[in-house]
Amino acid sequence: MHINLLPLSEEHSADISALAMRSKAHWGYSSAFMQQCAHELTYSKTQIAHKDFHFIGAFTSSGSQALTPLGFYAIQRLSAEKAELLALFVSPSVIGCGVGKSLLQHAISAAKLHHFKAMLIHSDPHAAAFYAKNGAKRIGSQPSGSIAGRELPIYQILL
Repeated sequence: MHINLLPLSEEHSADISALAMRSKAHWGYSSAFMQQCAHELTYSKTQIAHKDFHFIGAFTSSGSQALTPLGFYAIQRLSAEKAELLALFVSPSVIGCGVGKSLLQHAISAAKLHHFKAMLIHSDPHAAAFYAKNGAKRIGSQPSGSIAGRELPIYQILL
């Protein structure tokens, strides 16, 4: 499978929001849980176009069909030296096939190109092992913005 990593535009807003929901739901979360966090998994056209955000999609092309998004990431500038990996989602059909790792490596390279010194990751608990395996260090936790009483691990990658 050949993967192309390409910048996303405002027209990808609905596609990546739907992809984020499918990817999150893959971990067996209830529909009530998914409804509670839907706002956190929605990426607006304004957000995608904003200078403090960097959205990249993973695409594959097959024959004459249009490019199909397999995953994406988003980096948000927090300060001159720090960024956050705001999102990294992969289609359930390719989880475990290296798409997520390619996206994360690209995000790290992009953050370095922007001269950030560190990248924070507010991880889903199901993705924590993925980030740890790929060089992120756990630095704490924070309450979920969607679900009361739920704690989310925080990781950091020094660049």
